[in-house]
Amino acid sequence: MIRYLFLLLFISCSSNNHEKKIDSFLESIKKKYAPDKRVALFDIRFSHYNNNLVLDGETNLLAAKEDFLNILDSLDIKYDDNIDLLPNEKIYGIINNSVGNLRGKPSHSSELVSQTLLGTKVNILKKEGEWYLIQTPDNYISWIDHGGIAIVSETEYLNYYKDNYIFNQIQGFTYESIHKKEIVSDLVVGSILSVIDKKNNFYKIQYPDNRVGWVDSRYLSKVNVNSKSSASDLIINSKKFIGVPYLWGGTSSKGFDCSGFTKTVYLMSGLVIPRDASQQVNEGLLVDREREWDKLQEGDLMFFGYYKEGIRRIDHVAIWMGNGNFIQASKNVRINSVYSDNPAFDKYHMDKYIEARRVIGHETDGVKKL
Repeated sequence: MIRYLFLLLFISCSSNNHEKKIDSFLESIKKKYAPDKRVALFDIRFSHYNNNLVLDGETNLLAAKEDFLNILDSLDIKYDDNIDLLPNEKIYGIINNSVGNLRGKPSHSSELVSQTLLGTKVNILKKEGEWYLIQTPDNYISWIDHGGIAIVSETEYLNYYKDNYIFNQIQGFTYESIHKKEIVSDLVVGSILSVIDKKNNFYKIQYPDNRVGWVDSRYLSKVNVNSKSSASDLIINSKKFIGVPYLWGGTSSKGFDCSGFTKTVYLMSGLVIPRDASQQVNEGLLVDREREWDKLQEGDLMFFGYYKEGIRRIDHVAIWMGNGNFIQASKNVRINSVYSDNPAFDKYHMDKYIEARRVIGHETDGVKKL
């Protein structure tokens, strides 16, 4: 009896060690390929059945999956591979509303984690009910309901940017005719529109779902991927949003959080930067950590945060305007000062200032041309 109990204990310990090893393999793969779950999906689980290892879960990272399976193969561990590699079929999507609301989970009651704008091409990873798990051009992974996205053919997807323009007003509308009597839909700055015709001073545009509408040609700017971003234009554009309310998860002129504001302002200058402040701080050139304000140039990003157990936590971002001023989305979009004798001094954030970085002219891997 004692021998039998010892054998059970031995098997149990061996099993626990076995599981700990596999857990450590998964953790090392995750750290290598998917350290930030906001932009990479690696959710792998395992169990045992009939002395075999059963792998479940999903990932959008082929190399990560292959690395993990290669480790198991090298150790001669037998397994059943039930891991879903996303996307498991080619589905193409383009945002179809002025603003696409992105959720943390496939539910309207789930947290608003971000937004994306009309005409944005997205990778569809999977569908669950009436919701799609998508990845936006800044690699952000989130859920959008079926009403916010148009499912299109590969040809439509590839050709949507063939002759496209960006809406350059804070907010506006498309109309059924040039007489502007009936509204087709609303627009926000940064909306990407496909122009199919011109009449008088109006452009005829086509939505991803094939609706059509007319827009005043003065309100559209041609997308030029070869144009250089201008810091002065960036500041001019940032001031157009003064007074827009704060909205957690907001990245449109209907409402901003801090990094949604900086992201949108840079988008108006043709640059796609990462979604969150803690991601934006990894891009560009470091220009200051000592509050030497003369080192900063217009358009530089200022980062704020704190240290916890020796680890830096970035939780806010703003845009340097020059002359001691910066513009930020905090309460609403507003201009503040770094100088304590200025009525616009923002003590709360200046107590948390960490560093400033320059993106324009120093576009690193996480920054893309529109």
